[in-house]
Amino acid sequence: MINQTLRRRMLTGAATALLAACSGGTEPAPEASASASAAATPSETASAAAMPSEAAPSPSASASPSATPSPTASASAKAPAPTPSPTPEKIAVAAAPPPASWARCAVCHAAEKGAPDKIGPNLYGVYGHKMGQGSYAFSDALKSSGLTLDEATLDKWLENPRALVPGNRMSFPGLKDAAKRAEIIAYLKQQR
Repeated sequence: MINQTLRRRMLTGAATALLAACSGGTEPAPEASASASAAATPSETASAAAMPSEAAPSPSASASPSATPSPTASASAKAPAPTPSPTPEKIAVAAAPPPASWARCAVCHAAEKGAPDKIGPNLYGVYGHKMGQGSYAFSDALKSSGLTLDEATLDKWLENPRALVPGNRMSFPGLKDAAKRAEIIAYLKQQR
């Protein structure tokens, strides 16, 4: 029977050798193996050498490169990450030029963002808003009309402003051509 002390020393030496092999060291320190073999008697050493080690793995299993996959091999085996779709760039669209029919309106009105009022208010962004609102000095009739500048209201307004809102100060006599009124309304829709 092997002495318990010898068995502990053998396991300690095997564990040291295993740690050295796993950490990249070549062999255990000579002091550890020398002290283990010096303390054992020759008969104990012979019987211990004949006994298979439980803790030490076979050198061929730990030295085999195929035993553990390398990080690069597993990374290359994975499917490549999908490339994100490119974000579409916003393209600045040039402002549409006003139609020829706008020339009659341009005498009294601007329709550019930030442009000052002329004889009449700046019409930039008025489409879809209440009539008679803003910094311009609108007539009381226009302020109290409660009308919203949508397509139908603008069409009636451009056809005959005095008939739509009696008492307003707009001196425009009206535009009888429905196609020209439609062009002006389409232009005002874009100006927002």
